[in-house]
Amino acid sequence: MEYLDLYDIHGNLLNKVIARGDKNFEDGEYIKLAVIWLKCKDKYLIQKSSVEKGSDYAVTGGHVTTGFTSREQAVVELNEELGITVDKDELIYLGTIVRGSHAMFDVYLYEDDNLENTTFEYQVEEVESAKWYETNEIDELIAKGLFRASSTLHYEKFIKNK
Repeated sequence: MEYLDLYDIHGNLLNKVIARGDKNFEDGEYIKLAVIWLKCKDKYLIQKSSVEKGSDYAVTGGHVTTGFTSREQAVVELNEELGITVDKDELIYLGTIVRGSHAMFDVYLYEDDNLENTTFEYQVEEVESAKWYETNEIDELIAKGLFRASSTLHYEKFIKNK
């Protein structure tokens, strides 16, 4: 069983945990998710999620498990989903987005112009494929309704016009 720490609206740890999938939140309690935008030159790596995860397009990310910071979890997610290892200190914190009544996304950027020819090892339960997209191509995915709603939120706030 995987456990998640709970946070207040300001991102402060509440010293309370919840089992992943449990929906019994009290008002003012949030789980955190770590989201990582990978950038190479002027393109971003967009994953096509597995059939089990909805077959939509999104960026790398996952729930922050108990005992991890969102930055540490971001490193774990990159390794699990794409098979790459990065230094947590190289992740650029872009900001936090609260979505719905109990989810908080800490959004990071990792830039490396040498990633273009990287061979990724996908976690097949999570990722079907991944491809480098320019922002106009991401806009097309959004317009077609193929891009995950939460990824659209951080794209529009932190990536699109930067």
